[in-house]
Amino acid sequence: MAAVTKTKAIAIFILIAGTLLYFKSVLYPPVSPWEKHHQAGLSAYSKNNYPEAEKHFKDALTEAEKLPTGNWRLSLTLGNLAEVYRFQSLHPQAEPYYHRLLDIAEKQFGADHPNVAAHLNNLAANYRAQGKLAESEPLYKRALAIWEKNLGPDNPLTLFALKNYVDLLLEMGRNDEAERYHPRLDALVDE
Repeated sequence: MAAVTKTKAIAIFILIAGTLLYFKSVLYPPVSPWEKHHQAGLSAYSKNNYPEAEKHFKDALTEAEKLPTGNWRLSLTLGNLAEVYRFQSLHPQAEPYYHRLLDIAEKQFGADHPNVAAHLNNLAANYRAQGKLAESEPLYKRALAIWEKNLGPDNPLTLFALKNYVDLLLEMGRNDEAERYHPRLDALVDE
C-alpha cells in the first residue's frame, strides 16, 4: 500500500510541476533574442550610452532580418539605429537606415501614405543636417504634399512639414519663396 501512495504522490508532484511549468511558459514566455537586444538597446539609450545602444540595436537588427518580410520589428530596429546616430550627429551613418525605412514604408503602405511622409521628413532632416540642402528639398516637398492630401491643410503634421520646408528655403537663401508661405504658417499658428 505504501508503494501506491508513494506513486500517487510522485504523480501528483509531476502533475503540479508540469502545470506550473505550463503556466510559466504561457504567462512568462521566453524572451526572443530580438527582444533581449532591443530592450538592452533601449536601456543603454536611456542612459545616453550610445555605443552600447548601437551594439544592441545592431544585434537586434541581425535578429529582425531573420524574421519574415514585413515584420514590424525590422522597422522599429532601423528607426532606433537611425535615432542613435542622429542623436550623436552621426548623420552619414543614419542615412542608410532612413533609406531602408522609407523603402519598407513605400512597399508596405504605398507611395502616398502618411507613414511614408514621416520617413521622407526624417530623411530630409538628415540630409539638411549634413548640409545637403538640394537633396533635402524634394523630400520635404513630397512629405508636405502627402500630409496635406491625406490629413488636410490644417493638420499639425502638415504644419510641421510646411515649417520644415519654409525653414529650408530660408536656409537656402530663397527668402522670396519662403515669404509666400508665411501667411499660411501665421494663420495656422494663430488658431
